[in-house]
Amino acid sequence: MDSDVEVRRYITPQFRDHFDADEYRAILSQRISIDAGPGLGWWIIRERGKPDSFHGMALLIPVALEGPEIEIGWRLPRASWRRGYATEAASRIVGYAFQDLALSEIIACINPENVRSISIATRLGFLRAGRKMAYGTEFDLYCLRSGKVDR
Repeated sequence: MDSDVEVRRYITPQFRDHFDADEYRAILSQRISIDAGPGLGWWIIRERGKPDSFHGMALLIPVALEGPEIEIGWRLPRASWRRGYATEAASRIVGYAFQDLALSEIIACINPENVRSISIATRLGFLRAGRKMAYGTEFDLYCLRSGKVDR
């Protein structure tokens, strides 16, 4: 998934423009083992009833693993775009964040040119709230507060 430049198009320039598959594979086990905090982390998006399927990943982590804000994010391979997987995964993570983790707010850092991710975020009730510097680049900041979920 991440070896596809189109999948990386709206991510940080460092990751987008300097992707090295061998280096990526070498550090992947370290990335997988990161403890993002109680109840937080990364999830694989799979098709219901098909445990071997892979439709991407979604996350709920402290921004840049530093916080204090908790961010939601998603990334899918091209074959899974426009099929509703990102929206469904993000919707479930929003519910989990507010109901199970009792978070009061979650954010999404989205490249202003990424209209598909902006569409998903706004569909879930996120509101644009300015800009946010994270991961060495500047993103549009979208916020969703508990009690503002319209699903």
